[in-house]
Amino acid sequence: MSALKRVRSALLIGILAMLCSASAASAPAAPARSARRHAQRARSCHRKRHHRCPKKPAKKRPPARGGTAGAAPGPAGAPWSTVPPAVGPGATPAPGTPAPSPGGAPSEAPSEPSGPAHVEVTAEDTQAFRFVLSRPSVPAGQVVIEFVNHGQDEHNLHAVEGVEGAEAGSLPNTAPNAHPSLTLNLKPGNYTLFCSLPGHEAAGMKATLVVD
Repeated sequence: MSALKRVRSALLIGILAMLCSASAASAPAAPARSARRHAQRARSCHRKRHHRCPKKPAKKRPPARGGTAGAAPGPAGAPWSTVPPAVGPGATPAPGTPAPSPGGAPSEAPSEPSGPAHVEVTAEDTQAFRFVLSRPSVPAGQVVIEFVNHGQDEHNLHAVEGVEGAEAGSLPNTAPNAHPSLTLNLKPGNYTLFCSLPGHEAAGMKATLVVD
């Protein structure tokens, strides 16, 4: 009787061991079967285009390199660019552009009046007595006479219209290396410039300035 119990106990233990082994072998296969079922359902959903299928968001295309938003494409192979419209006959010119004249050419801005004319009169007495002018003539109107004494003695300057006309202006005796100036309003004609010290004009310290 005890031998029979031992046989039954051994069979029961063997059956339990087989059941445990079968359950342990089937456990790793369950996730794989679940994944396969999920993939099959997803493929079936996409094939039938079911309304419950999730939709992937559309990818935004990056703008073309070098392009400008709203610009019209140029010729084939050329980069996108924005070309300003040509200014036609009735178009409004851009700010700062001079308005065209009736003849079609842009009108020029009125020229500003120039300042007074300048002439430099240099007195020399080292080798010879003379007046040297920086320019032979000046325009009529306001004239600035700059007197430069490069001599070793004092000299003065007188401006007389013509040869023996009225005096237009004068500068007093000026020391060597001095540089005074005189502003006159001269009308057209010839003006004689000379030094009035005794013997200086006769020695050649004089010059003629033409006023146009």
